[in-house]
Amino acid sequence: MVKQQFLCLSGFTRADRIQMTDRVSEAINQAGAWITDFHLYSNILICINFEVPIANLDSLAAWLQETGLHLSQESLEQLVSADESALKQEELPGTLQITFIHNEPDLLREVPEVPG
Repeated sequence: MVKQQFLCLSGFTRADRIQMTDRVSEAINQAGAWITDFHLYSNILICINFEVPIANLDSLAAWLQETGLHLSQESLEQLVSADESALKQEELPGTLQITFIHNEPDLLREVPEVPG
């Protein structure tokens, strides 16, 4: 068995994008993990980069599930198998991709004009 060196989690929700993003951010913090970066893709998807102490993987799984986010089966399996393996590192980096299911139009952002 190859030891996991990176978590690649995904989930979906029909909840409000801003509220769910706040809940997930709080869940990551409650699990003793920290967000290192994030990328918004219109109002359809967010990708959150984080690092989590390996000892806190069970807590991360529990807190994420309490948000109402529907984690994929593969994501749940990663959290369990990573916890069971004997990893040498103390923290595990990962990403969480959240897809927002809704009927809203794409989020438009104004791009400022660059003089020149």
